[in-house]
Amino acid sequence: MINEPVVFVIDDDIDDQEIFGIALDRASKNANCVFANDGIHAIEKIKNDDSFIPDFIFLDMNMPRMDGSECLTELRKIPRLNHIPVYLYSTSLDAVGIDKSKSLGATDYIMKPSSIFELTDILKNIIKTKVFTALMIFFSISMIPQISSGQTDSISEINALKKLSVTELMNLTVTSVSRTPEKLTDVASAVQVLTRKDIIRSTASRLPGALRLVSNLQVAQGGSHDWGISSRGFNGAPIASSTLADKLLVMIDGRTVYTPLFGGVYWDVQNVLLEDLDRIEVISGPGGTLWGANAVNGVVNVISKDAKETQGIFASVASGTFAPGQAAVRYGSHVDSSVFFRVYGQRFVVGSSKFIDGTSARDEWHLSQGGFRMDANLSKRNHLTVQGDVYGGEEGDTLTSNMNGQNVPARFGHTISNTADISVQMYFDRAYRYFGSSRTSYVVNTADLEAQHRFVLKNKHRMLWGIGYRMLVDNIKAPNPTFTPASRTLDQINFYLQDRISIIDEKFDVTLGSKFLYNYYTGVELQPTIRFAWQFVNDNTLWAAVSRAVRTPSRFDTDVTSFTRVEHEKYVSEKVVANEIGYRFRPIQPMSISISTYLNYYTDLRTLDSTGSQLAPFVFGNNMNATTWGAELSATYIATNWWKIKVGYTYLNKKFEKTSPLVLQNHELIEGIDPANQFLIHSIMDLPKNFQLDLIGRYVDALPAESVTGLPTTPAYFELNARVAWEYKNLTISVNGNSLLSDHHTEFGRVLVKRSVTGKVMIRF
Repeated sequence: MINEPVVFVIDDDIDDQEIFGIALDRASKNANCVFANDGIHAIEKIKNDDSFIPDFIFLDMNMPRMDGSECLTELRKIPRLNHIPVYLYSTSLDAVGIDKSKSLGATDYIMKPSSIFELTDILKNIIKTKVFTALMIFFSISMIPQISSGQTDSISEINALKKLSVTELMNLTVTSVSRTPEKLTDVASAVQVLTRKDIIRSTASRLPGALRLVSNLQVAQGGSHDWGISSRGFNGAPIASSTLADKLLVMIDGRTVYTPLFGGVYWDVQNVLLEDLDRIEVISGPGGTLWGANAVNGVVNVISKDAKETQGIFASVASGTFAPGQAAVRYGSHVDSSVFFRVYGQRFVVGSSKFIDGTSARDEWHLSQGGFRMDANLSKRNHLTVQGDVYGGEEGDTLTSNMNGQNVPARFGHTISNTADISVQMYFDRAYRYFGSSRTSYVVNTADLEAQHRFVLKNKHRMLWGIGYRMLVDNIKAPNPTFTPASRTLDQINFYLQDRISIIDEKFDVTLGSKFLYNYYTGVELQPTIRFAWQFVNDNTLWAAVSRAVRTPSRFDTDVTSFTRVEHEKYVSEKVVANEIGYRFRPIQPMSISISTYLNYYTDLRTLDSTGSQLAPFVFGNNMNATTWGAELSATYIATNWWKIKVGYTYLNKKFEKTSPLVLQNHELIEGIDPANQFLIHSIMDLPKNFQLDLIGRYVDALPAESVTGLPTTPAYFELNARVAWEYKNLTISVNGNSLLSDHHTEFGRVLVKRSVTGKVMIRF
């Protein structure tokens, strides 16, 4: 037996990494498990650390960028690893694959089993004997039901044990900060990651509800289908669907989902099947250097699972006191060993809210959505993803009556070498909305094409550059035109360049970059950044950044018909210079903490200015500056092997300065109604007999009254959501309660958020 063996696991699936870590911990208390997120990451790690010599290597066959066979070939070229046993594994037994892997030098080829107990036994045998030549059945989270050998239910056991490891948190891979995979611990940015497990173990039924679990976001519900979501302030007043929040960039699988009408997000039509999400990455702070306009105060990147990870059937039905009908179904399969796909459909019906005076808000609504995703490994170096969604729904209030849309994104990735790759993404998106109160319809078609190239220069410079073009064509129809012209074609061209310079290997990095964005309204905009990351000891990263970002004008800012009747200054982009300092560390083994502070200077903020004309009494100007500062804290603590706790706190302070006497009094509250303090706690417990208890508590400070539109004060509140579930094999039954501490409360505007209870059944095959 080897003393304190080091096991190197190379797998792009975070869930599989977790399961492996759990099984290894049970197989050997002295073992040390080291993870790599794909083959390229593994080779980089080995080449950057000559002292790293694991005792065993476990290698997933199916990975993007570099598959198992390619990685094995590279591993066998490294002399100090020639004698190390390497086990390739996969979900299927392929005779050709087995022969090939052994010819490349694999010790054995393994099929993933369904039980973590079997995996534990396998690891025990390998570590104790260091000889294991039989064809083994390895671990699996496959959707295909299998009977474990006399043990308790494997899925429940796996789900319970998956909360054990805080290492998973430190090894999480994020891509939103630098547009390339990197460890969360190494990132020089205030980024939080919401895993699929966090989402499933909450009461969220839709995307905005899931974002409540991210403590660096301000999430407020303004009605049955309306939400205000922002980061570091500027959650615009709730005077239109989804409010006027316009400084947060939101993407779903790389597709930007903001509307050029007002630069914000219609959250009612941003629906994903939560079961199929891989993670949600949320950056608080500017992201304009790589992502462009509207990433002023943050970026939300919703990332779904590869089709190969969602094989089989999933179905769920739910009914509750506020949402009487919700149903979803998904089917995943494959054409062959390289082409995987899934199709899904979902529908929900949500009831009406009430105003604070007790009358009905008449905002009941329903929406149906379907879609697909296909992932194909075209060759060892080429990967293609094509996906799409179609949706349609109706809303009962007088503002918006119905909406529908379609989108088709496609991404192609080509791996050049271990440190270089090229990706090309394109998508088409159509969104239609009819505003019943004004009999106005709005349709926008978006075509987007972007290419990116990543490579390493002289072993010191991790270079990234890209170029993109986006065309938006909209058309507004109304009895009384509100926008002039009624139709516009908006072109955007962008180029970005970033260099991450390794000053001291794996200790100190400096990142320099900028985005150059051409837009229809203001021409060329620059969005530079400089970031520093210092890993002075393991799992401790001190970082700092200075960035400039802009929010380019929208149709709402420039084309309101009444504005054309008077002379006024040209509307320009809003700008921010953000200064950030953060520290991410692990004070004790089962705890990770992230702290960040910021000081932001905003100029040319949007204002509503008096004109003195009766034809157009007000126009939008850029006559306001602001200074904001604050702090964000998030922490995760693994209390026991059955209890995980996540907490978060944010503080925000704002000060506005008007630069013209024409600015409407108290206009700053239209641009941002934000709480000063927020606190979040999420407790995830696994109880005996396959029961689960999950609690989410939220405290939100009071919001001031807004006199321009007459919004009343929103009192501070503390609310509790709870989920009680019983999980047995492939079946999960849960009862979910939201806002349990009061019959109702207000979060944003005049609409009450009611207490609700929902029953839900999920099954997987």
